[in-house]
Amino acid sequence: MSIAEAEQYEGREITIRGWVSKIQTFPKHMFMEIRDGPGDHNKIQVVSKIVPVIIEQYVEITGQVAKLPPGKSSYQTVEIQLKTFTVLGESNSDFTMRVPVGAGPDIKLEERHLHLRSREFSLITVLRSMFLTTLRNVFQSSQSTEIIPPCFVGNQCEGGADLFSVKYPPTHGVEYMDAYLTQSSQFYLEMAVPAVGDCHCIYPSFRAERSHTRRHLTEFLHAECEWKDVLVFETHLEKLRWLVTSILTDFLQTAEIPLKQLGVYDHVVSLTQMEIVIMTHAEAIRECRTRGIYKCTETKTHFDPRDDIPEMQERALIDQIGKIVLLTKFPAEFKSFYMARDPEDTSLSLGCDVEVPGVGEVIGSGVRVFDETELRQRLEESGLKEEEYREYIDLRKYGNARTSGMGLGVDRFLTWVLGKESIRDIVTFPRYPGRLTP
Repeated sequence: MSIAEAEQYEGREITIRGWVSKIQTFPKHMFMEIRDGPGDHNKIQVVSKIVPVIIEQYVEITGQVAKLPPGKSSYQTVEIQLKTFTVLGESNSDFTMRVPVGAGPDIKLEERHLHLRSREFSLITVLRSMFLTTLRNVFQSSQSTEIIPPCFVGNQCEGGADLFSVKYPPTHGVEYMDAYLTQSSQFYLEMAVPAVGDCHCIYPSFRAERSHTRRHLTEFLHAECEWKDVLVFETHLEKLRWLVTSILTDFLQTAEIPLKQLGVYDHVVSLTQMEIVIMTHAEAIRECRTRGIYKCTETKTHFDPRDDIPEMQERALIDQIGKIVLLTKFPAEFKSFYMARDPEDTSLSLGCDVEVPGVGEVIGSGVRVFDETELRQRLEESGLKEEEYREYIDLRKYGNARTSGMGLGVDRFLTWVLGKESIRDIVTFPRYPGRLTP
């Protein structure tokens, strides 16, 4: 039986199995804390005479379920009074030295396989799973169909030098083909729209960036979707506003218990109440001037209207604003060839980044080019070969559904939601330059 069910058996003898996570020893008796899963509801106190026990042993315990003495508290209203004790999986007394309480980030990474067992990280692992459930709930509530795209792709999608290239086996012969690990599943979702309508995926993406910031990984979980019938930019922004609000609200309800156990429930409540504002890139440039955020701090040089705002200054701006910002209408040269242009000013793109305090960008999005001639022109301007984008061009030839889409960095978003400092505190087994273990 599970530990969470123990309260139902008060006054009866039960057998449980779990890991020894805490020991308190006294002259004639001892207390053990036994867990069989994450969260406080999966822990129980066991009282016994002195027995030889080591932290993290996997044990089988039989004993009487008894109500806690008056004035005493534990994880449950009952405890187990030990009768028999069997070690099923041995441990070693150096466990607490390997992952000491208050261990720094380097130790937590090097000993990730052991750090996973900590109360905080086990709760985060459960919350990450619940967050994926939330994403699927939100997508499915809008009749979106989940698609499973490939990880190996034959073209460069957005182009760039941050792709992982691999050699792929050919149909015939000995010459291997060039392939890449996907940066985005956008193209495959766009291909599925004429068949199933709105669609989404929650799937890994890969970036060969040599970045060691607290926001970046080489392999990350990417929630992407494509929406049809986006005839004006305002419709796209409404969908983004709905998406962010729905995710926060659903997650608060779905994950209430572990959020409270982790001590971040009130923080998530505050995020559901945070104002969402729309700001153009031009307005952001003006805000930087007003707030003293410089292109170069040493020379106090201000940003020009068509400058890209680097990550550090952009985050400083969003932190000062203290709201969820839908940052829109960037200079077209910043964005990929498939991003539609603003009909009122074709030098601007109909893109939108969702920026949040403390983390920065958590969603990249935009309206797609729908005209075949314009798409061919954009490919040529980007130095890309039309033959490598045959299927993508076909989508403009045979009934384009006027789509827009977005890509949400799952763990970056969750870093913000849980109020953590680094994305490495969220991902179970993070991958970044130099790290391939455990």
